[in-house]
Amino acid sequence: MAARLVSVVVPLYNEARNVAPLFAALETVTATLSDVTWEYVFVDDGSRDDSLLVLAQLAGKHPKLKVVSLSRNFGKEVALSAGVTYARGDAIVTMDADLQHPPSLLPELVAQWRDGADVVVAVRRATARKTLLRRASSSLFGLLARLLSSSERIDDAGTDYRLIDAKVRSAFVLVRERRRAYRQIVDWLGFTRATVLFDAAHRHEGTSTYTLPKLWSLAIDMIVSRSSVPLRLLLYVGFLISLASSGSLVWMFLAIRLVDPRWFYTPLAKATVFNTLLIGILLTAIGVLGLYIARIHDEVLARPLYVVRASINVPELDERQLTKGG
Repeated sequence: MAARLVSVVVPLYNEARNVAPLFAALETVTATLSDVTWEYVFVDDGSRDDSLLVLAQLAGKHPKLKVVSLSRNFGKEVALSAGVTYARGDAIVTMDADLQHPPSLLPELVAQWRDGADVVVAVRRATARKTLLRRASSSLFGLLARLLSSSERIDDAGTDYRLIDAKVRSAFVLVRERRRAYRQIVDWLGFTRATVLFDAAHRHEGTSTYTLPKLWSLAIDMIVSRSSVPLRLLLYVGFLISLASSGSLVWMFLAIRLVDPRWFYTPLAKATVFNTLLIGILLTAIGVLGLYIARIHDEVLARPLYVVRASINVPELDERQLTKGG
């Protein structure tokens, strides 16, 4: 019986100093699993440093290392999707390039997959040197996601470090939405799932390019694409404001006859404050609706999800393979 193939997909942007150490760590760990064959799919997401040069040098010596170079920076989520599309393993592992996702966890991921799990998620117990602001932002996002989402699977500590079976990959590539979050789509597919725990180390070299603004942009995309709860909230708020404004108008006409008017502001002052509140609600509603309309606009344009500039050690794939999972 032929050994099963496992693909390791690594999206990267400006990680020239981390590529070689990561490749060496992967080689050390995968050598311990002799009954599994491996391929590494590194996706260069338009790096401006020497990442592609380092990858090309390594790929020239190691045919198992496959390089997909995108024409520009499309973002981590799209780069992940490109890597999963080009991977050809019976299972696909996705991980970051900065060594915060320890390669030493690969045997446990594979073991859970062999035991029958279609998706194996690496869950953080702790992250080295994670700032208070970063931890607070993650907690706040998790809270908002649980409140605003109709999805049952929301794991604050869940990561993109995960293994998916080939049948999950085949289903994943059928999802064509442009503004995407990899982990959200995989969770939405709903296959059998297992988890393993790990402690995330500090970055091996350099600083993270995934800044807080980018993380919050991803968070907003995940919430907007996950459910219509924000729109329902606006409907409910509008209804409550309408009731409150009606009650306020009735009170303004009756208060002077029921109590001492010296206890109340003038009708003009009340109207001014109330109109300010309504304007705030209206602007919030327009902003939320704008997010949904922008997503519809992106989908209607139907542009390619990504454009590949060059590839190394990668066989050509026809459109049918790319859209139907091979």
